[in-house]
Amino acid sequence: MLKKILLKNTNGLEILKFENFKLIFDEDFKRVVFQLSVDFELFKAKTTLDAEEFDFINMKECLQKIYERKWKSFVFNPIGDQFSMQFDLQENGQIKVHVKLSNPMFTGHFEFEYMTDQTFIPELIKEIEIAMKDNA
Repeated sequence: MLKKILLKNTNGLEILKFENFKLIFDEDFKRVVFQLSVDFELFKAKTTLDAEEFDFINMKECLQKIYERKWKSFVFNPIGDQFSMQFDLQENGQIKVHVKLSNPMFTGHFEFEYMTDQTFIPELIKEIEIAMKDNA
């Protein structure tokens, strides 16, 4: 079963890949540990991050609202402030994705933007549902 969440640009190239999900039950919430891979132009990185299960459920619901053009923007910002993505619906129907990566041990960070379109949203929502279901 597919256990990856792939974010692609308008040309269908993978920019971000979420994989190796592990669900951890804390006292108050379900925490998801996952690996994030970035492949943007000359920059490549791989790191392990934490999020609440709610973060992925919320991302799925927010993507659906952007797909339906009910919302124009939302931010995915999991635990720890090491990573965030902001999705902004443009007038032409494309979506600008602003990505921030940082290392808490250093003051440096990396930011970039890429464009995608709504045609990838249904597939992305399905990947999120499968990843969360397989790790529930």
